Amino acid sequence: MPGFPLSRERQSGGAVACRSRRLAKKNSKKILYSLKELLIPEQWQAALILVYTALGLMALEYYANTEFFIRQFPALAHEHYGLYPQLWWAFWTIVIYVPIPMLIIYFVFREKPRDYGFFFRVKGKHLAFYIGMYLVVVPFVVYASTRADFQSVYPFYRGAYQASVAEFLTWEVSYLLQFVALEFFFRGFLVIGLERYFGRLSVWVAVIPYGMIHFHKPVLEAAGAVIAGLVLGEVSRRTRSIMGGVIVHGGVALTMDLLALNR
Repeated sequence: MPGFPLSRERQSGGAVACRSRRLAKKNSKKILYSLKELLIPEQWQAALILVYTALGLMALEYYANTEFFIRQFPALAHEHYGLYPQLWWAFWTIVIYVPIPMLIIYFVFREKPRDYGFFFRVKGKHLAFYIGMYLVVVPFVVYASTRADFQSVYPFYRGAYQASVAEFLTWEVSYLLQFVALEFFFRGFLVIGLERYFGRLSVWVAVIPYGMIHFHKPVLEAAGAVIAGLVLGEVSRRTRSIMGGVIVHGGVALTMDLLALNR
């Protein structure tokens, strides 16, 4: 039997469906191609660094803060004038910033932490430059220590005013070790680790999460963290070492604590 001609509506609907299938197939190929691109070793390493940064900082925000310790261990919260919550924060900051990234570097990237700036030998010409950077920042630290918003934050260990020398030193050692960890994470793992993919922009990429971890601080410090992140990031990129940040950052933190305690 002769067939009946299709209506224009059915013809038009079939054409649209056919175009939709072709478009879906084309988009699927693009997605698969993007996934294959992601699996290229170099790009995959950059993706892992960035994903770990997001997950690590999220863990710090929700589970490594002092408030979490106080909720979970209220009986210990006020021992030694509130020292334990601060040690909890410092301990998990160090764990998230150093051992886990080092495991990634060793066993996933098959590289050495030294390749990411983790070594402590300082060249003489670099040391003079680091001390110079610290001296430039000191006047700003002195000014900040006179402001009420900074005095309400520093020292983090609020019990330092009543603490014994041993308790205060325990806090300061853990606090300074936390800065070593921070510098390795942001200026080593991120800046040096991403440089091969982003070039000098790795400094700018790293300063985004670095600036964000200062959102709980006074606004002047949060703004200063962006500038410091750019400067210290560029220093670590050029020297291939995190020691510039360790010296400057640690010196500034210790100076702020001592000044705040004497106000």
